[in-house]
Parts: sequence; C-alpha cells; structure tokens
Amino acid sequence: MLPMLRPRTFLATLMLGAGLLALTPAARANALYDYGDKNAARIASLLNPATSRQSVFHMVQIGDSHTAGDYFTDYLRTELQQRLGDGGIGWAMPMYASGQRLARVGYENEGWELLNSRNAGEADYPFGGMIARGTGVGGQLTLKTKADDSPQQNVTVLVSQAAGDPPLHIIDADSELQDVKARRADGSWSQATFTARLPFIVTTEGSPNTRIGGWWMTSGRPGAIVSAVGINGSELSQWDRWRSGWMDDLAVGKPDLIALAYGTNEAFRGTLDPQDFRRTLETAIDQLRAKFPHSAILIIGAPESLSSLRGGACGQRAPSLNVVQQEQRAIAKEKHTLYWDWQQAMGGGCSMRKWVNQKLARKDGVHFSQEGYERAAGDLLGGLLHLRAAAGHQAGF
Repeated sequence: MLPMLRPRTFLATLMLGAGLLALTPAARANALYDYGDKNAARIASLLNPATSRQSVFHMVQIGDSHTAGDYFTDYLRTELQQRLGDGGIGWAMPMYASGQRLARVGYENEGWELLNSRNAGEADYPFGGMIARGTGVGGQLTLKTKADDSPQQNVTVLVSQAAGDPPLHIIDADSELQDVKARRADGSWSQATFTARLPFIVTTEGSPNTRIGGWWMTSGRPGAIVSAVGINGSELSQWDRWRSGWMDDLAVGKPDLIALAYGTNEAFRGTLDPQDFRRTLETAIDQLRAKFPHSAILIIGAPESLSSLRGGACGQRAPSLNVVQQEQRAIAKEKHTLYWDWQQAMGGGCSMRKWVNQKLARKDGVHFSQEGYERAAGDLLGGLLHLRAAAGHQAGF
C-alpha cells in the first residue's frame, strides 16, 4: 500500500540568486556524488534557467515502490517545473495499476486488463514492464489530469496491433475525435502520435490483439519533465522480462538524466549473490550508456530499510542491505556515474527508526510518508542544483 496522501510540504529552502544556493550540508557536500559522469556538465547547464530557456530537461526514474508511488518524483517535478517551466506530464503507465499512483494522471477503464512483468508471466513487455490488453469486447480507457487544469499534450503511445485490428478512437476534452493506429500491424511494438487535451478517452472495438504499453506526454514547450516508471516489489534483474528492444521505447522520451532506483527488494533477499547483483547493475549501465551516450546516469542508493523495528538501538536492517549499498557505490565509482546516498540523506545508518518516530516513514520500516519522500527528494534536488551552481560558477553564469 502507498502512504496516505498529505498536503504538500516544501521542506527544502533553496535560495537562487547570483549563483548562491542555500542547501543543507548533506545535499551540498555529501549526499550527491559525481564520480565523473561525462554528461554531468550538460545536466548542470540544462538546470540553469539562464541558459535553458529554449530547452527541455527530462529526468526518468526507473525503480520499485519508492518510484511507483510518485511522491519522491513529484516533489522533484513540481520544484523543477517552477524553476524551468512545465515541459509536460512525461511517462504514464498504460492503465491503472493497483497499489500504484501517478501524481498528475488518473485513469478509468472498462474492457481492459493489465499484465505486469513482475507477476503476470511471459510476454514481450515494453519499457515500463506493463501491458494494457483488450479483453475481446469493446472497451474504454480514460486518461485524466488530477490537477485543476486541462493541459494539451503531444502524446506518443506505445502500441501493438495485429493485421486487421481496428484503430483506437481518441476523443479529448475539446471533443476532437481522432483515429490512431500502430505504425506496424504485425503484433510488434511501435508508436503512434497525436495531440490531445486531457482528459481523453480511448475506445477500442474489442480486438484482443490490441495492446498499449504506456504513454509519453509533453507540452511542446521548454521546461522540466520528471517521469516516474516504477513497479511495486520489482528488482533491476526483472528488466530481463522486458522485450529486447525496450530501450527504443525509452528513447521516445529523450531522457537527459536516467535514475536507477532499485535495491530495496534485493536487500531483503537473505541469499543475495553480490556478484550477480553487481553484474546486473553493470550490464544495465553499459546498455544505457550505449543507447543514450548523451544522458547522465544516476544511481540512487537504497535507503535504510528494516526487517523489524525491534532489536538494539536501530532495529534490524534488511539482511542484504549493506551488500546492496556497497555494490551500488562501488559500481558508481567504477562506471563514473552520479550517485545519491539516500541513507546518508536520512542522517546515516540507524536513521529509519527515527524517521518512523517522526512520521517521516511508515511503521513497516521500509516505505516513507509523503513528507518523508519529499524531504529526501529535497536533498537530491539540492545536490542537482549544487551541480548547476558549481558549473555556473566555473563558467561565469
């Protein structure tokens, strides 16, 4: 289950002026590390409003339930869009997934079923690891905004259709009716694009061969986009269940910063093989670098998590958490990526129980409250903006 929704609290005070940032010491000096990512300077430039007025900055975070709740990422999204402008909604899962949420997009559906790569068996899952599939009867799928607005978005849908499948009928908030078909009608994944104002309704005439893998949405204006691509309970190794060409689906989103936010579920495996974990993360980074040579890579270290709040002064840590955290940092150094130490941002080891007592984390010792996710995200935001400030100082911005 996800943490109870609470009013937004902006916990980090970031004073921007003449390149001066008022940041917490952890965010400024310790929590975010640049281990030599060759694209860090590009990220710094994109985060500078003075030099990015005609640019889009897109951060894509891929991970487990910490991402699937979209509290952490929504804090980053809101803050960055206030500074840089609203670049659009970004990624949206194909339809509603039980126990998950997106901060900006809601769903209504009838006549569709969801397949999830974590537990639904074999399929050629696209990027994101989910598929909305027609059930063989006519169905409707509505994507709606959760805010008090009706934004017009440039939409790219990941779609798979077989020969003879009828088009998807799209009707948006302006009553604009469009028919959309996959570029290829051979059962493989491709894309279709259209422009629509939310909410929009997708109607299918009932072909069970029509499948939707997700939605990319942009405003068509300069600004920031932060996409949350998560599956509850997932591990990085489950990328093996996605189709071989899934990075083509990610490429549609044009990511500038790709954040890998895994490790919590791996940390609870008592028999975790450190070498297997290392190889999986190394392979993921190598593949991303080959496909996205101009994107920075950020490893988000697993936060402190407890198997029990009882036991000693700190509770009992997840059995393989130390191994996961050590390997994540070591690989960040080896592969020259950005690395954010979530546990350090919490105050170091032995912090989770304090966060639970302060209602910043839930009593399961694993997940955070909305306020806790926002506090953590504020630390990462401070680190990213400190990169910007450092680059601006060096370049005379």
